Amino acid sequence: MGYRMSSVSLLGLTIGASFDDVAKAIILETRRRGYTRAESVACVSTGIQESGLRMVWSPNGLWFGYFQQDSSYPNRMDPYGNIVGFLDRLDKKRGSAGASPDPFKNIFWLQQRPGDPSAELAFQRGRQAYLAEIERHVAQAEQLHDRLVGGQPVEAQPMNRPDFNEYPIWSASNSGRDGATIDLFLLHTQEGNGNADSLARWLSSPTNEVSYHYTISEDYNDHGVTVCDVVDTDRCSWSALSANRRSINLCFAGSRASWSREEWLRQSRAIDVAAYLVAQDCMKYNIAPNVIPGPNYNADPPGISDHRYCTNYLKDGNTHTDVGDNFPWDVFEAALHKYAKPAAVRPAPGFQYPPTEEMIKQIWEQLFGFKARGWEDLFGKTANGSRGKFTVEAIADLYRRIDALTHDKNDANEDKSTKKPNSPKDKGRSSG
Repeated sequence: MGYRMSSVSLLGLTIGASFDDVAKAIILETRRRGYTRAESVACVSTGIQESGLRMVWSPNGLWFGYFQQDSSYPNRMDPYGNIVGFLDRLDKKRGSAGASPDPFKNIFWLQQRPGDPSAELAFQRGRQAYLAEIERHVAQAEQLHDRLVGGQPVEAQPMNRPDFNEYPIWSASNSGRDGATIDLFLLHTQEGNGNADSLARWLSSPTNEVSYHYTISEDYNDHGVTVCDVVDTDRCSWSALSANRRSINLCFAGSRASWSREEWLRQSRAIDVAAYLVAQDCMKYNIAPNVIPGPNYNADPPGISDHRYCTNYLKDGNTHTDVGDNFPWDVFEAALHKYAKPAAVRPAPGFQYPPTEEMIKQIWEQLFGFKARGWEDLFGKTANGSRGKFTVEAIADLYRRIDALTHDKNDANEDKSTKKPNSPKDKGRSSG
């Protein structure tokens, strides 16, 4: 799919999506990003508190969506954009030096005081009742997580994911692949002015009857990269005539085949992100990540090339010459190898341990209970009644009881051993 998931629910989200569909979308996206179960649950619990997992306005009309976002979130009106916008900003918090090991405090930091230098400081300075509010739905979020996805595999987002903004602007110009194997990823130029968003919006008009799976561009001012998902990669975009069914297609918005190498390198971050997208889809569709650069093409599919490859090498009826002679294939290939390397090692089939962080958390909670509240249901409360007993305290109680029982038994045995037995002569005598 355009979002590089093995189990996608994000693509079907609409303003009126069901409670379960929204919860599943959040869980799958967080897991794709490498979140632990506890972190995924925290995000769902927060969404339930903020909006009931509905795309609604706040009473004051300032915040909107599942996570009640202000106008600084450019895609808050889109269901998918609302989720991704929240998680993109949360990723920056949880990956920073000021992050807390408590996922709810990182969310508190983002939602209440994002300008503070750390989660702990944000909590100290902020409305602390908000933490309890977003924690309120943990049990429901845990049930949703286990019921909706359980152990369902989701492709984890690599830790070296580049920074870019991605959102959908769908085009009706697409069709099914009719069982064809995807063995090509093709790059294209726009041959006009624009950016990823403007090109995607032009492609969204059904009267134009042309599309790509992705449009991409780098802003020349702040160098931020935008990716628009235009066609689901399980389907054909209308990009390369007879090569459509076998290919995934990406267009560099605002680019031209006549560009010099220097002009292309002004879009170096977009090229880097394009390589990341290619690496992800190559992993998903088992496309060998072989770069087939022009203009002297010398290899059959599978691989990654450009529109001119279809024209000059496959000779399949295409006539285009993009991406031109000066595209920096060396830069693209180096980035592709950077992002493809983590995927080269695939986990062996069979039992897989959860992530180390998750195992440590589970062990910790076995010892001290959820949020160090102890295990009142299992072991009762402490002497002062402030919390449930920790596992080690319950074990100590058990040892004391065993020790007391052992002492009682030893005392009883000692009493038996010191008691004087009756004389044989006394046996059968009357008392008088």
